[in-house]
Amino acid sequence: MLVSFLPAIFLGSASFAFLNFGLPIYADEIGLDAVMIGGTYATFMGTIVVVRPLIGIGLDRMGRRWFFVLAFAFYVAAMAVFAQTEGVTGLYVARFLQGLGASFMWVTARTMVADLNDDTTRGVAMGRLTTTSVRGSLIGAFYGFTLLGFMPLQDAWPIAFAGYAVLSAVALLWSLCRVGETREAAPSVNVEWTLTPALRRVFILVFLTGFASALIEPIYLLYLKNKFDLPMLVLAWVFFPSGIVFAILPRYAGEWSDRLGRGRVIAVGIAFAAAVSIALPFWPSVVLVGTSYILFSVGWAMASPAVSALVADLAPDAARGRIIGFQEGAAGAGAALGPLVGGVLYEYVAPTAAFVLNGGILFGAALLAWFWFAGAPNRSARRT
Repeated sequence: MLVSFLPAIFLGSASFAFLNFGLPIYADEIGLDAVMIGGTYATFMGTIVVVRPLIGIGLDRMGRRWFFVLAFAFYVAAMAVFAQTEGVTGLYVARFLQGLGASFMWVTARTMVADLNDDTTRGVAMGRLTTTSVRGSLIGAFYGFTLLGFMPLQDAWPIAFAGYAVLSAVALLWSLCRVGETREAAPSVNVEWTLTPALRRVFILVFLTGFASALIEPIYLLYLKNKFDLPMLVLAWVFFPSGIVFAILPRYAGEWSDRLGRGRVIAVGIAFAAAVSIALPFWPSVVLVGTSYILFSVGWAMASPAVSALVADLAPDAARGRIIGFQEGAAGAGAALGPLVGGVLYEYVAPTAAFVLNGGILFGAALLAWFWFAGAPNRSARRT
């Protein structure tokens, strides 16, 4: 059953890399400042904060399949709006629709992976889910950036997103025809008894890491573009190797967390990302920046599947969807605040301030992960 929904994940992820690179530059070209650009990210993440916990409740009450199908309907709508928009209002609407699609897809997909794997294989399965998505986004990036090789961004933008809308529509058809149910609907359960101290600690951890990462997401390309005076296409190639890291490493990092324990892998990965983040804006060469970002990606590729597997390990079967939904909501809450704070720091404090704050928060999160979870083997974590 896992194989049956991975093709939809692959197709639905095609726009991710191009959008992550292109959105801040496109928004800058149509006149948005750093704070308004941060607002587009906050719109996306704010949608996640509200919607993902509700989806988790629905997954436990109504089953998984139709929530997964709806994800790609929202993606089709989002890509269509991106293709047609030339102003701030359209960007905000598209980001809202994209937030709905991401909420439905990720909460449901991670819950389905948790349904189909026990705590000896969830890490590698979560990593495989991540690598499938990243590989789809890299293929989509080749399409989008090839267009940029022939035309300016404002001309390439609508053509690229028209193509992404078509791919999302294919993902919608695939999910309708090929994706089955991994767990039938169940009566509602009382959530309070499932929120153990260990789960609360995970939610704190994902909030902190979500906030820290989002601090630099809307501004790092702007910062590097202005510092080195390079066109977007060149910057995209500088950061391309980091995508290769995410297309390969999470599957292996997830396996490490299955064998060595979630907490150790999470703590080491986050600490590694923290060290690189602090240094990243101070390198004098774009080659050194690109190399540093590869190392930054290694840290996140280690931590991400282990966090998802840890939450699934801790979640009781009857409340698995809502626990994963709450985890995603906690991460989204942090990530909704981060872009606004990062934009303010960039505009009114110093362009490097968000990178330093990001690294400091991540170091703190790594210490918490080690202290809370490094000593807990996977099978006993649920009883912590």
